[in-house]
Amino acid sequence: MRISRRSVMMAGATAVAATVGSGRRAAAAPTPTAGGAGYVSVDLTGTRGQRVAIRVALPGGRTVEIAVRRTTHGRDDRPLPNTSELIALPADTLDLEVITDAGIALTPTRYRIATAPNFQSPVATHYGWGFPVVTRAGWGADPGLQTWGTPDYTPAQVITVHHTAQPRGDEYLDYRDAVRSIYRFHASPASDGGRGWGDIGYHLVIDPNGVIYAGRDTGTDAPVFAPGTSTLRPGTPVVTAGHVYQANSGNIGICVIGDFTGSQPTPAARASLVQVLAALCRPLGMNAQAAVRYANPNNAVRATQWSISGHRDWSKIAGPTECPGDELWALLPALRSATEFRVSDDAEVPRRPVPRP
Repeated sequence: MRISRRSVMMAGATAVAATVGSGRRAAAAPTPTAGGAGYVSVDLTGTRGQRVAIRVALPGGRTVEIAVRRTTHGRDDRPLPNTSELIALPADTLDLEVITDAGIALTPTRYRIATAPNFQSPVATHYGWGFPVVTRAGWGADPGLQTWGTPDYTPAQVITVHHTAQPRGDEYLDYRDAVRSIYRFHASPASDGGRGWGDIGYHLVIDPNGVIYAGRDTGTDAPVFAPGTSTLRPGTPVVTAGHVYQANSGNIGICVIGDFTGSQPTPAARASLVQVLAALCRPLGMNAQAAVRYANPNNAVRATQWSISGHRDWSKIAGPTECPGDELWALLPALRSATEFRVSDDAEVPRRPVPRP
């Protein structure tokens, strides 16, 4: 499907939108400020139990403090890094410093938006699991960053919902750039400002227009499950990702682009999330409104957990986090109910019109 581009005006800024056959746009965001400040992460070694913040200097002598939170994302087979979550800086940032209770000197690592002009057209899309997914090639994953190593596959047990928090998504002219930025941050080595995981930590990513993207590499265009999977059934092996530290095996991670601390996902994003949840829960035998006993086959982690949970529901295992934001987390009971209704109401999960980035 051909992607057309047109100029639109949003809050006084020029934006570019990709018009798709379903009437949706895969991207509609103000042009980022020239030379925008981007993002930082902070090495938090030696600061356990302390308050850490970034003090940002702005024009006119103004300053703002941004709280620094320790990451709870990570691969199960490596120690959890002593680093912060990604922190967005105001576009007019002049200078910054990291402040701690004990006055420990910390140096933030700068990280900028990743863009790529050479996207495939038409967009490569996979349709196998009851919902359309833009493949890794479709959103332009750099194979040179894919250094995770031999993938591990374990039976699917639960699903965990996340938000990106940063990036929010409105920094981009095309949401594929947002997915690429997440991938680059997760996959790149620490020397390049990344996490060093060798791949994106989520199985699927959903943008504000409801477009669904493949995440963690499976070795094929089909996301989430082991190569050669043709039919989903209870216990179908899922590739291990890196979205809930120490509870990744058998845990499908779905991330919605945006910061839902004080606002809800768009209706399109919520609709796609329910579509994906229903399409997975039905064949995998998951009751969307039930709790299950999760058992990580690769370590001693055991937990009674919702079949569909939020990242913060794993805090006792992975560490404290506000993900997926207060608003999205508060929506989870309604999303579970909508998912279970769709699973029980439909003999087969219907396919919605295919959105394109």
